[in-house]
Amino acid sequence: FSLSGCPLNAQAIKKGKISEELMTIKLKASGGIESDEEIRHLDEEIKELNESNLKIEADMMKLQTQITSMESNLKTIEEENKLIEQNNESLLKELAGLSQALISSLADIQLPQMGPISEQNFEAYVNTLTDMYSNLERDYSPECKALLESIKQAVKGIHV
Repeated sequence: FSLSGCPLNAQAIKKGKISEELMTIKLKASGGIESDEEIRHLDEEIKELNESNLKIEADMMKLQTQITSMESNLKTIEEENKLIEQNNESLLKELAGLSQALISSLADIQLPQMGPISEQNFEAYVNTLTDMYSNLERDYSPECKALLESIKQAVKGIHV
């Protein structure tokens, strides 16, 4: 039967080791330090420990400052993203309104080889119109020219 795996036993063993170390230190202290050399050596160790602690504290302060700065930057970025999302939503609503206005304005105008404009063919309709306006130098039939003029008039009524 072994108590080596028992947490209470592990604590007792640790306490025993700590007690042994304390007793060793007490014996050295009560017995006196043997020489000035030992005193210098202990002073150097204390000085090194203090310097090391100061350096670690300074590093921790730098890290804390960096973390605070990063958190602040993250918060700013999140706020900017929220504003961008709100702006995008507004723009999408405005675009939907403009699309509906264009559909309403051009509802009675039928492009060659296309049906009347609707939400289903809106993109193809706009692409065809864009192509026609991009190639105005093309020799269109009088009907197409009249159609393009009608479309210009219909679109003038849309206010952006």
